[in-house]
Amino acid sequence: MKVFTVIGTSGSGKTSVIEALTAELCRRGFRVGTVKEIHYEAFAIDPDPASNTRRHRAAGAELVTARGCHETDFLYPEKLPMKNILKHYKDYDWVALEGVEDLAVPAVLCAHDPEGLELKRNNPEILAEAACVSGRVGARLKEYQGLPAFDVLENAAALCDFLEARVPVWLECYDPGDPDSGVDISFSVDGAPIPMVPFVQRILRNAVLGVVRELEGCGEGMEVEIRLK
Repeated sequence: MKVFTVIGTSGSGKTSVIEALTAELCRRGFRVGTVKEIHYEAFAIDPDPASNTRRHRAAGAELVTARGCHETDFLYPEKLPMKNILKHYKDYDWVALEGVEDLAVPAVLCAHDPEGLELKRNNPEILAEAACVSGRVGARLKEYQGLPAFDVLENAAALCDFLEARVPVWLECYDPGDPDSGVDISFSVDGAPIPMVPFVQRILRNAVLGVVRELEGCGEGMEVEIRLK
C-alpha cells in the first residue's frame, strides 16, 4: 500500500487533484481508497440526537455500525489517529489523503499563489513532506523552489507517474504521535556521512525497528547496531 496526501489552502484545488489522481490510478488497474480530513469543528455524520445510531452512541457504545442496502458506515465517538484509520485500507494499492497534515508521507501542495505554498511548506507543525505542486497554482508554474509543478486537469498522467516513482510503501510501524519516530538517524558509507531528509530518516528507522521487534531477545530500550559489508 502506498499513501500520499494533498494539502493546501481552502479552494486551492485539493479535491480536483484527488479526483483526477484517483481516476488515473484506477485506470491503471490499482485499487484506490481515499480519506478526507474535515476541519469543520461541528462536523458529525449523524448529528440528530433522536436517530437510532446516535442513541446507541449516547448509551456508551464505543463503535456503532450502520449497515444499509448500499453502504456500511462505522461511527467512532472520537478522532482516530491516521495510523489506525489506515488499518482499514490494507487491501488497497493506494490511499489518497485530502487535507491530512499530521502524517509523514509525501505531499502534493496546492495553493492559489506561491505565497500560499510558502505557508504550507515552511509550517513546522506539518509532518507531511512536500513532494510536488499542483492544484490551481500548479497550472501556472513549472516548478516551485525545486519542487516540480503539475497541471493535473491537463495532464493527470504526468503527476501520477511522478507519484508512482516517488511514494514509498507505507510502513505501519511508523507512529505519527511519537516525536522521536524516525528523527536524528545517522547513516554513512565507508565512513562518509550520507545526509537524509526527515522523511527518509523515518523510512530507515522504522524499517529496521519493524524487523528487530520481531526478533527473540530484543526489547524496548536496547541499543541496536547493524553493520553491512
